[in-house]
Amino acid sequence: MKSKTINGVRVIFDSREQATADLIADSAAQALHLIQESWGLRSPEDCRIYVMTSWWGFFFQSAPWLWKIMLSLTFPFWYSRARRTWPYSAAWTQRYGRRVAIGIKPPSLLEISDKSIGLLMFEEEKDPREKIRHLTCHELTHACSAHLKLPAWLNEGLAAVTVDRLFEKRTIRSDTLELLRSYTPKERPLTYRELSRQGGKAIAYQAVRGYWLVQYLEDCHPGFLKGNFSSTGEGQAIEEAVARELGIEPDRFWSEIDDRISAHFGLEQPGAGDGGG
Repeated sequence: MKSKTINGVRVIFDSREQATADLIADSAAQALHLIQESWGLRSPEDCRIYVMTSWWGFFFQSAPWLWKIMLSLTFPFWYSRARRTWPYSAAWTQRYGRRVAIGIKPPSLLEISDKSIGLLMFEEEKDPREKIRHLTCHELTHACSAHLKLPAWLNEGLAAVTVDRLFEKRTIRSDTLELLRSYTPKERPLTYRELSRQGGKAIAYQAVRGYWLVQYLEDCHPGFLKGNFSSTGEGQAIEEAVARELGIEPDRFWSEIDDRISAHFGLEQPGAGDGGG
């Protein structure tokens, strides 16, 4: 395996994937600057990006030695989830204590991946180089916020909004607002483990819910998230702070927030108001 380092992040790859590794390294430099500027977050002390050609190879290459032993012993408990999500996953981020490892599929594997969920969410991007830039920024945002242990909705929303800023355009389809408005039940968002057992529409809804909520917060309360990332601590406290900031009782937050977001971005419902403050 070969490697190169950019701004403290190691990119690790097979020699046949040199072009993809070079693109990831260039994209990482841009993304890390944007992530710090937008959210006040820095790269982990030990951050590695792998050009990922198999799910099992990524886990066993990226893990420290003690984690390799644990992964081997617990293999029956996690392999089915990894195998189930591999066909439609373009990239992964995995935390091993202080090390955060990112795996990004090369263009040859992205081309044959199951795109059914992505088609529900993303604006079409045909250029494989742009897809790699998108994935690098998205996953580095996850890596830089890994120590906060954010809930899945915020983790995904933060990464998607950061990609928008890198590309200076909306990369999530505007018509996902209709999915946000109409999807039921309106319950607390799922964890990643729970999401891995859901169908494509449910996964898309959970992801775009986080995206539009982060966009809403940035529109109506700019700087709120950045300030909380430096002062609040871990994800549960941040989630409670979001409810307080928006003036919604915590026990009603998830039943009300979708309609408020939809109204703010132009999907006004009878009797609904902005209330965005």
